[in-house]
Amino acid sequence: MKKILGSFMALVMLLGCSSQSQETQNSDTQNQTAVAQNGDYVNIDFVGKIDGVAFNGGSAEGYELKLGSDTMIDGFEDGIVGMKLDEEKTITVTFPENYTAELAGKEATFDITLHKIYREIQ
Repeated sequence: MKKILGSFMALVMLLGCSSQSQETQNSDTQNQTAVAQNGDYVNIDFVGKIDGVAFNGGSAEGYELKLGSDTMIDGFEDGIVGMKLDEEKTITVTFPENYTAELAGKEATFDITLHKIYREIQ
């Protein structure tokens, strides 16, 4: 009887583990299809370049940003909206005329990699 009960418990544990593993796989698959939207928090890497050359202060790794917060120059956050996880994209933006002297009015490209998307639970 103990052997049967022990075998039954082992089977239940194995089934429970495979079920949990399946849920994780389904969750990972869903995350791969997630698309960044305004209001989302994202984790990105980016490298800013002017005339193909990276400029000081224009790069970051693991940068946390709320899309739609208008904390970056015009067009930067909009360029991330619609990106999927692990997608890489190059966007082109123009620095405002009232920006720092070395960047004011200049066109720049940013190579962006989207690593994570977070959504607020409401």
